Amino acid sequence: MTQNILVQAIKSIFLDFIWEILYFPLWWYGPGLKRVALYTVNSIKNTEASLGVSIMFKNIFKPMFGQYDSQGRIISFLMRLLLTIVRTVMFAVLIVFNLVAIVFWVALPGFVLWGILFNFTSIWK
Repeated sequence: MTQNILVQAIKSIFLDFIWEILYFPLWWYGPGLKRVALYTVNSIKNTEASLGVSIMFKNIFKPMFGQYDSQGRIISFLMRLLLTIVRTVMFAVLIVFNLVAIVFWVALPGFVLWGILFNFTSIWK
């Protein structure tokens, strides 16, 4: 009786292991890629909200601290222009980083497979 349970457990573990290996590419390019894409979109939205790039563009010509004289308007415009440029550059860097991460996610299994095959061919020479 115990051997039967042991054989069934080993068989179940082995079949589960084979299923995981066969299911991995389907998960990687299906739900895994979807999860990474959703994370990227949420990251971009959250960063835009925290940096306030769109708000900076909307308020670039409004004076800061209620200073409606010409000096206050000039200083406010220059300060907001500088902040807008810096925040836009930071936001663009984040977008590029996220797009590179998605490309890396898609290409990583191919690089791993290429590395394995390359090393196997060098072993047998």
